[in-house]
Amino acid sequence: MGDNGNTGLGAPELASSEALRTVAAGAATLAQGAQGDGVRALQEALGAIGDPMKADGSFGPKTHAAIVALQAAEDLPQTGIVDAATIAALDRRLAARRAPPLDEALARAAGLSPDQVAALGRKSSATQASAAPSRHDQDHFTDANKLPQVVPGAEPDPDSPPPAVDSVGDRAAAAVSGALAADRSARLDQVRRALGGDAPALAALDRLLAAGRLHTGALLPNLATMAGVRRDPRLVLEGGIDPHLVLAQAIRHVDNPLRVKQGACHGTCGAGTMEYVLLRVDPAEFVRIVDGITREAGEVTLRSGRAIRMPRSAIERDASGRVDIDRLFQSALMNHATAMSWIFDYDNAEDNDSFWAALGGDSRVPLGNFTSLFQDIMGGSYTSVSSLLRSGASVAGEVAGAMGRGERVPVLLKWEGGYHWVAAEKIERGADGAPAAVVLRNPVGSDSCKGTPPRAPLPEGCGRFRMKYADLAAHIDGATIKG
Repeated sequence: MGDNGNTGLGAPELASSEALRTVAAGAATLAQGAQGDGVRALQEALGAIGDPMKADGSFGPKTHAAIVALQAAEDLPQTGIVDAATIAALDRRLAARRAPPLDEALARAAGLSPDQVAALGRKSSATQASAAPSRHDQDHFTDANKLPQVVPGAEPDPDSPPPAVDSVGDRAAAAVSGALAADRSARLDQVRRALGGDAPALAALDRLLAAGRLHTGALLPNLATMAGVRRDPRLVLEGGIDPHLVLAQAIRHVDNPLRVKQGACHGTCGAGTMEYVLLRVDPAEFVRIVDGITREAGEVTLRSGRAIRMPRSAIERDASGRVDIDRLFQSALMNHATAMSWIFDYDNAEDNDSFWAALGGDSRVPLGNFTSLFQDIMGGSYTSVSSLLRSGASVAGEVAGAMGRGERVPVLLKWEGGYHWVAAEKIERGADGAPAAVVLRNPVGSDSCKGTPPRAPLPEGCGRFRMKYADLAAHIDGATIKG
């Protein structure tokens, strides 16, 4: 996708025309009798997909017939009028025509010949023929299977909608009545076009709309900006990641933050917890950061004024079990958490090489560094509270007070002989008003609730659990508190 008016058009033949960008945005149409540079660009695009005609800038019978044929082939109403749906169909056809040059680009990136890339594609197709098709194979960038050394491949996205009843109560209280304002409606259409036929992402977008979350605020504008800006080409060439997939996963994470996973064999529990809390508290900011780190520049300025960037090692897929957006976002957080990231880039594949890994032999982010990064991300003032300096009961009391104010609190627990970051979400009080239990979320995305600390799973799963307040006080090591 290009930077041409945030239309969502990917083909330069179309995106370079202001008239066609206006059509793609749903603000105009072209029909027989129209004239001008927009018609000329339309005719050139039709010629590129196999309908040769003179590009004279005059919308005559031949152009009308070519549009009707395109609409018939795409199962659209055969009106002969060029509307947003027709332009989107033409855009897809132009993208399909560019597949052979893309093979050549993949070959150059991998140091192979085009024939070798084609052979890899045939081999990969044969290997996958007996397996159930993944969502990535069905609706996304199918040339990714030609990229060598992409291990283990696209992680299937969880398609489950959020729980019908959210025990934390942060789903929108009620839908906003009435239609979107005209400018927001145009932005929503732009996001829909960029998603193409991604049914799970479109369903998530519809849920956000029904809950009134797109009617006001920065979420929809940030999604529209993301839909209209080109992603870093290395995502495709090195990771096999369809640019549309980044937008789709961002929307689905906003709809259901319980999708966030820390990743197997990765010490990214702090980053996973931070990602989850940001999605709960300020999803528009989450979208803005993801948009920034996945652009070609690979970085974005945080609210603190500091820049966060995605390390290149995050692009290639790993065996952590995370969907792409979790791996990219969490790697950027891990890289930013070290005070010396300009010397020791975080290495996602090895889950090390940060400054603190060099010192301690692991990638665990210390409490102070976590709080500093959390403050950069969230804005405002945050402080660390630790059981090294005060009793666990006192630290738990600080956490309970913050949750009583409606905050979600990153908490570091003593966990199975080590330490583990989780998100504390809700305080439950007894009949006497004293804290009785707390609801937390494990960033792993699941929790058997065996071992220490003692805890019990909640019905919705996805890493949510409940523990007694006394057990929280007994096992808490530290927390990051607002103020």
